[in-house]
Amino acid sequence: MKHLSTLFLSMIFCLIAFTAKSQSAWKTFNHKNGYTLQLPDYFKEGSLVAGGTLQWYPTKLDNDISVTVEMWGNGTQEELQSYYNNDLKSEKGITYKIIKPTWYVISGHLTDGIEFIFYQKSIIRNGALYHLRIRYPENQKQLFDGILGKISASFK
Repeated sequence: MKHLSTLFLSMIFCLIAFTAKSQSAWKTFNHKNGYTLQLPDYFKEGSLVAGGTLQWYPTKLDNDISVTVEMWGNGTQEELQSYYNNDLKSEKGITYKIIKPTWYVISGHLTDGIEFIFYQKSIIRNGALYHLRIRYPENQKQLFDGILGKISASFK
C-alpha cells in the first residue's frame, strides 16, 4: 500500500509539473523580418543566422527541442504550392498535411538517433515565404500537445 501511495504522489507531482510548463507565461516576438510568433517564456530569441534569414528559439527544457523560423522566396501561391509538394516528397513519416491559399502545415515522425515529432507551418507574408519548424522528442509530446496550437495560431 505504501508503494502505491508513493506511485500516486509521483504521478500527481508529474501532472502538476506538466501543467505548470504548458500554462506558463508567453512572450510575443515581433521579428524584424516581418513575422510574429508567441512562445512560452522558457524559450528565448537565439541566433539569427544564414544571412539574417534563419532565427533560432532555444530552450533549456531539452536540448533536442528545436524551434526555428526561416524566410525566403517570393511569397506567391504558386511558390507555396511548389514547396508543399516538395516537402511531401522529401519528408518521411508524414501523419498530417493541409494546404490553404496562404499557408500549409505538415507534421509527422522522424528518427534521428531518437524518435522525434516534427511540425512545419509555412505562410505567405510581406511578399515572402516564412517557415516555422518545430522538432521535439517523443517524450515531450504531452508538453507540445498543450502548446503547439497556440504557437501555430500566433505565427503570422
